[in-house]
Amino acid sequence: MTLRITDHPDATTGRLITGTAWGPGDDWALEQLPALLGADDDTQDSSEYGRIIVPGDATLCGTRIVVCLSEFGSVALVCADDPGAFLGTDEAQTEGELDGADLAKANRVLVELGYVVVAEELLESDYDGPSRLPWHVQRPSWSDRFFGIF
Repeated sequence: MTLRITDHPDATTGRLITGTAWGPGDDWALEQLPALLGADDDTQDSSEYGRIIVPGDATLCGTRIVVCLSEFGSVALVCADDPGAFLGTDEAQTEGELDGADLAKANRVLVELGYVVVAEELLESDYDGPSRLPWHVQRPSWSDRFFGIF
């Protein structure tokens, strides 16, 4: 079975994703297409809107940069490799994994787009506001609040 997924611009929704399948199992594949594309994902409790990943090949140090965008306001986090891989951007720079010019460029673009960039170190402090934390989280942090799952 072969499945082709196409993403089209759409005047009403902004984008329209269609699928074409042929061969044994093609009807089943088309029935499953919405689920494959995330239609059944439960993201209502996710605080993170999305991530932008800058590949290591595009950075001065060779380590990828991850930008996390929050669902709550225009809050963004910039980190080297992955959130939590370093104790913030200062440590990543000290260890030679993040160049200051790359960090400045990412921060500048985010600010120009209206985001407030929050240091990862600050996000690890305790959050004492209301939350519906999963059973495995013992102590909520601001990172949980703005980028985790509540």
